[in-house]
Order: sequence, then C-alpha cells, then structure tokens
Amino acid sequence: MKKITIVSLLILLPVPATISYLYQTKPEFVEQIFLMEELKTAQTDEEKSASVKKMLLHLEQRLVDDPEDVESWSLLTDSYTTLKRYNDALRTIENLYRIEGKIPAIMFRYADIMSMANNGRFEGKPNEIINEALELEPMNKDGLWLSGLAALQHGDIKKALKNWHQLHKQFDEGSESQVKIKEYIDLIHEQVIENENTSIESVALQVEIILSEDLLSEVNRDDYVYIYAKNIDNSLVPLAILSKKVSDLPTQVVLDDSMALVASNKLSDHKQVQIIARISKKANTQSMPGDLIGTLDFVPTHTHSPLKLIINSIIQ
Repeated sequence: MKKITIVSLLILLPVPATISYLYQTKPEFVEQIFLMEELKTAQTDEEKSASVKKMLLHLEQRLVDDPEDVESWSLLTDSYTTLKRYNDALRTIENLYRIEGKIPAIMFRYADIMSMANNGRFEGKPNEIINEALELEPMNKDGLWLSGLAALQHGDIKKALKNWHQLHKQFDEGSESQVKIKEYIDLIHEQVIENENTSIESVALQVEIILSEDLLSEVNRDDYVYIYAKNIDNSLVPLAILSKKVSDLPTQVVLDDSMALVASNKLSDHKQVQIIARISKKANTQSMPGDLIGTLDFVPTHTHSPLKLIINSIIQ
C-alpha cells in the first residue's frame, strides 16, 4: 500500500522560475548576470559556494540601497528557498508581501515558505493566508494545491479531495500534471477505504535521549535537537517530529500519532520505524555535515518498553 507523503505530493508544485528570467532587458542587472555566469563556470564546490555567496550579498546590498526593489526581493526569495534557507526566504517574502500587498500569487508563496520554515506544517498563519488568498482567487492552482495539502495534514480528507478535484479539472486532458493529481486523489480514496476496514491502535513511543559524554565538547547549550521517527525505507518525511535544545538533555520524550506531518501517514501506519536524534547548530530540519546524530533502527511501533537513544556520532 502506497502512503501519501509530502515529498511525493510536492512533485506537482510549480518549479521556481529560473534565476535569469528577471534580468531580461534590464540593464540595471548587468552585474548580476556576470555573477551568474561566474557561478556557471565554477569548477569546484568551494568556487560555487563562493559565487553563490557573492551573488546573494550583491542582492542584499541592492536592497539596502533600494528596499522597495521587488525584483531583488523576489530573486532572493527564490534563491534562499532553493538553498533550503527557509528562515531567510521567509524574511525576504515578508518584505515582498509588505511592498506588493495582497496579491494571491505572493500570498500563496508566502504561506508555502512559512510552512517550510515550520517543519512543513500549515496550521495557523500559513493556512489563514491560503484561505484569504483563495477568497480573492478561488481557482488559483497553487492555492487549491496548498489548501489540499493543509487539509490533508489536518485530517480533513473531504476538503482535500474537493480542492484537488477542482485542480484536476484545470489541467489539460491527459497532461502529466492531470495524471499525477488523479493518482494522489486515488491514493487518498484507497487510504480512506483501508482505514475504514482496519482498526489501528494508536502508537506512543517513549524515548530517552542522551548525549554521549565524548561529544559534550562539540555542542553549545542553545544548539537545536531534532527528534523524529521515519519509515525504515528512509523516506525523507518524518512520521513524527519534535524539537528540543541541548540544554534539555538528557530528556524523556514521547513520539505519537498526533505529531504526524500528514494525517494519513503516521506512526501507527507502520510496523517498524527508525528513530533519530540529531543536534544542529542551526534551525535546519535537513541533516548537515558536522551535525551530531544517534539512531535506533527497526523499532516496533507497538512496543510499550521505554527506549534509550544515544547521540554518539558526527555526520561527515
């Protein structure tokens, strides 16, 4: 049985516009074009990183000089989103929203980035912005897609199906996008039928998180600790997630179905999971070299025994 995950669903999201489109016929961006060419010709990761940093600094400086420059705010938002620097992307899209006002396309983009900066969750302000923008433009494709995701995450299957059926009608008959959205609609129907025919016991995993004494010198009290459970197929989307600070360690936590990012893909849907605890210097849900990590593999989801997870290695 396939499971519905944020990663698989995000296939339909529009690919951000290429960086170069903003610069066509705009002489004020000539220097930026040269920076882009420098990035293209970079040979090593270090050169590429330096070129990206230079480009972003150039854009940030332009905005110091002209804080109302919509195109630079838009480009920075795309760049930071692509680099998964979601907090920076949130800052730039907030400025774009401040300047442009309640334009549905910007509002949907704002809500989407806000959710990414919040571990993929839509509840609260992101959902409010999506609903407000849909009132202005009820048949917007991005809006219907995001509203469906938010509804699915909240467990409102009826609303998710309604929005995605409307979205399905807007694509060309037989197009790749229409075929994919139909697949997701069918998956939801299958999941509903399976849930109706199966009585699933709720899951709650008790885990003690400990940092190895050998790694105490590698951390600061305010470093972030991410604790999450994943399907053993190494799916990128956590089944349950929470965050702490190093100052909280050692700590006892409970991972349960209420922490699912998607209501139809939770701990109780799996017989075994992998539990991970990771320490990061930055508020970043993606693993990075230098992060500290500990794992428990093949954990039965219906165990009632307390578990102990030791953070004891460094990601290279």
